[in-house]
Amino acid sequence: MRTLLIAASASLVTPCVLAAEPAVDAVEQLRAMLPSQSHAMMDVEYHFANLWFAARESNWPLATFYLNETRSHVAWTVRLRPVRKLASGQDLELKPLVESFEHGGIDAVRATLEHKDGKAFERAYRDTLTLCYACHVAAEKPFLKPEVPHDPAARLIRMKPSS
Repeated sequence: MRTLLIAASASLVTPCVLAAEPAVDAVEQLRAMLPSQSHAMMDVEYHFANLWFAARESNWPLATFYLNETRSHVAWTVRLRPVRKLASGQDLELKPLVESFEHGGIDAVRATLEHKDGKAFERAYRDTLTLCYACHVAAEKPFLKPEVPHDPAARLIRMKPSS
């Protein structure tokens, strides 16, 4: 058995005993505590939906924030599960799909935000939704078909820019 010392204050040290388990079991225990990929994708949906409304209101800083959060959460999703097992038993590597999303979608949307071009934003946003759907189809989830949102996901955040 191993002993781990944890300092609770400068004058008090409490010994904690950890069971002698193989490191592999500990890694598997940690993996089991991670959220599912679908949980992380709910965050992607939240940020990407809000991006639409922030840009429609010409709130470019807020739209950029939501774009960055979308990108960050897509990366988190792939870190959680970088490979999906298909019904055929083959592995689907998600990294190339994410790279396509980054370079074909996120970069294009970012350029429209930097140029404050609402019309170009709408085209780039819709094109990015097409890339999202292509990933869902590749992952054998064609029933997950994203569309332009009807309402913002955030009810507390003001989408109109402050004057």
